[in-house]
Amino acid sequence: MLEERSPGVLSRQLVLSLYLPAALLALGESLVAPVIPIFTKQFEVSFATASLVFVMVNVGALVAAFSAGYLMDTIGRRPVLLAGPLIMAAGSLMTPFAGTFTALLGWRFVVGAAHQAWQQARLAVIVDTAPYGQRARQMQWMMGVSRAGQLFGPAVGGLSAVAFGLWVPFVCHAVLVCAAVIPSVALIWETAPGRRGRMDTDEASFATQGWKPLLAYICTVQMLTFFVIQFCATLSRGGQEHGSLNLYAVYAFDMGPERLGLLNTAAIVCGLPVPFLTGYLMDRFGRRSVIVPGFAVYALALILMALTALLTLPVTFFLVTYVLLLATQGTTGGTMQVLGTDLAPPFARGRFFAIWRPIAQLGSTVTPALFAFIAEHAGYGYGFLYLAGCALVVAVGVGTVLGDTLAQYDREDVERRSRRTGEPPTG
Repeated sequence: MLEERSPGVLSRQLVLSLYLPAALLALGESLVAPVIPIFTKQFEVSFATASLVFVMVNVGALVAAFSAGYLMDTIGRRPVLLAGPLIMAAGSLMTPFAGTFTALLGWRFVVGAAHQAWQQARLAVIVDTAPYGQRARQMQWMMGVSRAGQLFGPAVGGLSAVAFGLWVPFVCHAVLVCAAVIPSVALIWETAPGRRGRMDTDEASFATQGWKPLLAYICTVQMLTFFVIQFCATLSRGGQEHGSLNLYAVYAFDMGPERLGLLNTAAIVCGLPVPFLTGYLMDRFGRRSVIVPGFAVYALALILMALTALLTLPVTFFLVTYVLLLATQGTTGGTMQVLGTDLAPPFARGRFFAIWRPIAQLGSTVTPALFAFIAEHAGYGYGFLYLAGCALVVAVGVGTVLGDTLAQYDREDVERRSRRTGEPPTG
């Protein structure tokens, strides 16, 4: 099935407005990743309390998820896309100057909310403009260049914190985020279908009815099942990348920022090619063919990490498993976003995001706290087993319950073209 002609996935437009900003934002975040646990430990709080630093980032994203989605349908994608990085820069710049643990939590909240706004707007622009056969590659390749942007960030951030002070990586993060938004100012235009006059007759009819048709759509069995699986997916991943796993390394193995930074870099190198491959495979063979094995392998890595605590294995086993765990996240990162955007109705994508993304963020928000609670009361090993169980629910659910949205889209596209042309469906 042919889509309308559009630039390729490596066009100049996409390189400058999608891949480059994603790489710069990721580089900035990776600079501060190994420093945040060390900075938090200076406040002399317990492991469970320290985990609130990562919880608050997710709380900020959760709070912003609904408003960002709603605003994208009302004022448009572009204002949300441009405002997010600027607010993120301000929050990161103020983080190292937080005089109290409460202030630190507040600035991490701001960073999480701003990042969520940018991410949702960028996903919406991709869904608005990308042909269906390129959507997974654009999203996953954005994830891939993000991981490339993280390649040297953790090591540089950790070493610069030791050499010049913990505040340096945060200032660098703010500068990089501001630089990331510059190409978008020139190259990103409003893409919301309702604001560009690009809806077909059926979509325009639904759009004028507000929330009612959307609520009817999301209350179907397929969508309710998807929301449950999405929630479990973020439960399994939330807080692990540069979050609870780093705290585990600091509290259980007493690792410093330079060693933690090098570990993060090694994990990123191992997982760097994975998003580029998964994007191609999802566009070529369907979403389910990647999501099911991806979450299954990730669950296995979590089980191996659980063994480092349950069996009191040597630190060498932990180091290898740490790299394996973060590397396998590349097989799951972004895949549920592709599936969700496939299911987003064209007549209310922003409002659909306003419902879908809070569900996803809720899982990310509560997981670090749940992991910390389990770790303190039952042990770290059982915390990792809980995450592995959530990942297995996703693999089983997508594999046995949800259909493949790639094949479903092909059938629906035939029907839409038939309605427009008046010809009987074929193919």
